[in-house]
Amino acid sequence: MREFSMDLGRICLEEKADLTYLYVEISNRCNLNCKMCFKQSWKDEEGDMDYGLFMKILDDTAEFPDLRMIYFGGIGEPLVHPAFMDMVREVRKRGISVGVSTNGSLVTDQVISEFIDLQVDLVYFSMDVIPMMPTEVGHVISENTVNRLKRFKEMKIARDSDLPHIGVESVITKENSRQIADLAGFLTEFEIQALIFSNLLPSSDTFSDLIAYDGSVDLSEELHKVYLKSCEDRGFLLKLPEFTLRTERHCDFVEKKTAIVRWDGKVAPCYRFLHTYPEIIFGRKKQVTAHTFGDLSRSSLKEIWTSRDYLWFRYVVSHSLYPSCTDCSLMDACAYVQDTEMDCWSNMPSCGDCLWSRKIVLCPIPVAAFGKFR
Repeated sequence: MREFSMDLGRICLEEKADLTYLYVEISNRCNLNCKMCFKQSWKDEEGDMDYGLFMKILDDTAEFPDLRMIYFGGIGEPLVHPAFMDMVREVRKRGISVGVSTNGSLVTDQVISEFIDLQVDLVYFSMDVIPMMPTEVGHVISENTVNRLKRFKEMKIARDSDLPHIGVESVITKENSRQIADLAGFLTEFEIQALIFSNLLPSSDTFSDLIAYDGSVDLSEELHKVYLKSCEDRGFLLKLPEFTLRTERHCDFVEKKTAIVRWDGKVAPCYRFLHTYPEIIFGRKKQVTAHTFGDLSRSSLKEIWTSRDYLWFRYVVSHSLYPSCTDCSLMDACAYVQDTEMDCWSNMPSCGDCLWSRKIVLCPIPVAAFGKFR
């Protein structure tokens, strides 16, 4: 039990090994160069996770009885790691569910075959536009992704397998906002289990005018069409973002008891604090600084998860004990909004401008058509 002093008393937080989802960024390298990705704006060192470190992480997960899934995700493309399939095999040997986030470009028929053999639970493809209707900032090879979706469907049918569940993640911009219903309808033929739309979070002024949540675009009719498409199919889960600021704030990473291990072994609480990069929040530049709570080369995952600082961070975020910088009347004269180092309530790091918590940008939390992953 860890105790924290408050103005009106004390708060006692139990040191529970209740981690539910573990994201592992086995590489922050990527074989693509998508213009909208904030990877293009950072200066972080690139690298692949050491195999010995990965095995140590797997050993550490034995202390978490409620762990549901290890998800190969981060900011890079996991399939660029030379030992990717070996890592997937090791996770499945331990009876842990596996999820994968990929751009699809390296998913060969052999990879699909192994995913089916290993009963990988969930594979999410990033696909931002319909191939026949390309836009300026989307992924550059969506046509290849379509081909991979076709092959997954064909090979799963041929081998009478329900797994992997297939999901698609897509980012809405002004450029493609009129295509999202077409994309939803287009994807129904591939028998996907989940479709997640998020919003663009620009990391440079070049793309700040492309956000679809600044009030300049009326998407009500288009969103209604998307809902109808999902209802017609009934087989896939649909998640849509907000397009205006709401009072409530929720962090999926915290509330679903999720942590992310960066390629170098550092443990971050969410995607936002995984790396250092600039954000453009409604035209206002903000510097996001990577924030981690420990290093797995020096500590166990349980020690980091139950550490005083990490426990308090999760408590603060889950109870919204931080300012709302995004709609604060003082933000134009406040130095705290310039970066994520600290907020005016003395929280470190600052979540005050987080558009993920407002559901404008959606976290890639593992979800599928079945309650097992919700």
